[in-house]
Amino acid sequence: MTRQIGERYQASSGAALEERVHVLEARVHDLDERVGVLSEVIRVLAHGLEEGPTAEPGERPVADAARRAYDLLLVTQATSHTTDAGNPDG
Repeated sequence: MTRQIGERYQASSGAALEERVHVLEARVHDLDERVGVLSEVIRVLAHGLEEGPTAEPGERPVADAARRAYDLLLVTQATSHTTDAGNPDG
């Protein structure tokens, strides 16, 4: 009987460990996506700054780039909140 209890405990701890690994993999995936978005935001801002001195009168490439970068962050934040709503750890 002791052997059966031990086997059940190991099986349940194995399942718990697999669940924890799954949760951690999901977090790593989420962080990877966020790093990708931040990289894109930096690229957009850098591009806007590069074109600053060559802009025609009335054009605002830096302000436009900042606005696009901000929009990217808002979309990512909104997506993150809807994903986290169903995640008890998030």
